[in-house]
Amino acid sequence: MAVDAVQIANLLAIARHGSFTRAAEEKGMSQPALSNSIALLEQRLGVRVLERSRRGSTLTPYGEILVRRAEGLQALLGDAETEVRMHAAGVSGPLRIGATPSVLPKLLPRALARLVEDEGPVDIEIIEQLDQALVPMLRSGALDIIVGPVGEMFTSSIDIAEVTLLPDPFAIGAGPRSPYRDRTVLTLAELQDAPWILPRAGSTYRRHVEALFLTAGVPWPRDCIHANSLPLLEAMVLSTDRVTIVSPIQIAASGAAISVVTLANGGSRAIGYKVRAQGRMTPLGDRFIRHLVADTSQSKLLEER
Repeated sequence: MAVDAVQIANLLAIARHGSFTRAAEEKGMSQPALSNSIALLEQRLGVRVLERSRRGSTLTPYGEILVRRAEGLQALLGDAETEVRMHAAGVSGPLRIGATPSVLPKLLPRALARLVEDEGPVDIEIIEQLDQALVPMLRSGALDIIVGPVGEMFTSSIDIAEVTLLPDPFAIGAGPRSPYRDRTVLTLAELQDAPWILPRAGSTYRRHVEALFLTAGVPWPRDCIHANSLPLLEAMVLSTDRVTIVSPIQIAASGAAISVVTLANGGSRAIGYKVRAQGRMTPLGDRFIRHLVADTSQSKLLEER
């Protein structure tokens, strides 16, 4: 039997405020009535969803599951109302696309351009974040789709469906001032004493880079600037002798005079998209995915480099 929607709404209010008193005020009910509602919810589920203390109320792991699912449901219901209103006004959407910084310059502009050619007015929002921030947003319903790395053991989950579009091999990026710019192949061992600019800790891309150094048996660079801004990374490579780890997806659309040098035994990552495993994509989202799939074959990317 499904849990009671009113009880879930009451739990959400307590989670927001961390207090039965403030939650009861928000809901316009007495504190004993609110406590009874949560007690009935816990009785139905057979587990505790809240831990009560003098400092307030906190969610148990079971309560966190309920709140996460309930917040996602609230977001979907809100989207349903918004989509109805937009459809009545002749607008397609809303569609919220999350993307990691490395895929924004290449994949999204082309697929979006093809999408809007076939549409009238649209309501599309692009959110650029690292993987760790995007996946919770997808789960909660704040995003409809994520475009970026897939098949990662760090972020894979049964409630997220992933589709691979193409491989994206790692290489060395060198600017006009770098002594390595005219090389055809490099190893990390050769670059051990080179000055670098590399991604900050906390992203899937950074973990890939760390794995490259670990596999090669090469220590992390001593002379290194850490930044996640792709424009800054490119600017530093172009204006100094620093090198970096790049990929065709990351560098293809910049038009910058950065030499892409093959990294021996560099391997590759998989690029694709993520959606919620359960639930249906909106018609606008389906059309975006069709354009994304059609425009991201490896041969097309290589032709345009």
